[in-house]
Amino acid sequence: MSTFAEDDNYSEHLLPTIRSNSKLLTKYSIFDVFAFIPVPVYAPGKSSSRRSVFFSFILFIAMLGYVIMTFSTFLFNNVPRTSQQVQSIDNKSFQIPNFALTVVPDMDHGISVVDKSYYSIRISEGTLYKGLNQTKTEKSIDVDYDCNPSWLPEMNITAFLCPKKFGKIEGNLFTSEQFQFIKIDFLYCKDGETPGVVCKSKEEIEEFLRKARLFLFIEQDKDFYKTPLNAFKALFYYAVPSLYQKYEVYLENKEMRISPDYFHSFKTETKNALFYGKEKTYVSPLIPDQENNLITIWLRLNEEEEQQKQQPTNLTEVVGKWGALWSVLFTTLGIYFMRFNKNRFYKRNPEWENFGSFIHESPREFASVGDSVEVHKHQ
Repeated sequence: MSTFAEDDNYSEHLLPTIRSNSKLLTKYSIFDVFAFIPVPVYAPGKSSSRRSVFFSFILFIAMLGYVIMTFSTFLFNNVPRTSQQVQSIDNKSFQIPNFALTVVPDMDHGISVVDKSYYSIRISEGTLYKGLNQTKTEKSIDVDYDCNPSWLPEMNITAFLCPKKFGKIEGNLFTSEQFQFIKIDFLYCKDGETPGVVCKSKEEIEEFLRKARLFLFIEQDKDFYKTPLNAFKALFYYAVPSLYQKYEVYLENKEMRISPDYFHSFKTETKNALFYGKEKTYVSPLIPDQENNLITIWLRLNEEEEQQKQQPTNLTEVVGKWGALWSVLFTTLGIYFMRFNKNRFYKRNPEWENFGSFIHESPREFASVGDSVEVHKHQ
């Protein structure tokens, strides 16, 4: 649709006199989001004022600052909303995390030794099957008496024992169809038990154990959380020659689901890791048929697992905030400035408000240009 002032065939004297804006105001009026557009549309297209142009710039600057601030926070400091729940775990199987053992004979010096003439260590994978008889099986795991765990940081302990392979832990005791655990036995040296090894005397062994400590190091996923964790959990035990000690070390599964933010990631990420949870201790006199067994450690699965969900602010939420703020600011300021510009225009151009009656007063002259200008009375 052509405008009245743009039509070359239109007689300019038919239009009411228009008081136009200053050249500077006309130049910057393109940035005025609160400008008033009269109907019919005249040549400049819209009517602005200095104050509405000024506050339009203020609005743009405020929005630009808010966009930069929120987007930089989204990129570099997007703290996720976290929710978590604890759920019973059953019939789930997990690979046992890396672990290593060592014996420190004198805590004053902190030097570890591997000397089979004082003690031996057995590692096995045990399985209990659900039922009245609680059928139990054990499968021996070979021990490396000279291993070098790469996941442990440098320390003055240099001699470690490690399993040559790592088994699995599964289920809950008494409730799962199959319960799997890792069993570690710390024993007196006993002649004839280890080929090629001559044991020390009982007095020498007891003197050795009186100061010795058995250390168990369990690897932890230090990067599981955003806050770095220790690379391992260290547990230690005292051997008492006249007592049999049993420890149950519960490893808790932690499951984390991270929702996408639609900028760095586009799908939900799920990860699991086992962490030290708790420990139970049982002490009794030495078992008659196993008098050389001093300490037994079970590595088993905790009865419950922690499920955590992390929901970072996603890109659609950020854009939604921009739109919401723009709507609030534009509506609040527009209520005043759009009415102000309208009143200002009609005050400066009173004939334009009665444009319809002006046309009816000169119908023949107006009809002479009817072919080149389309008038919509209901605009």
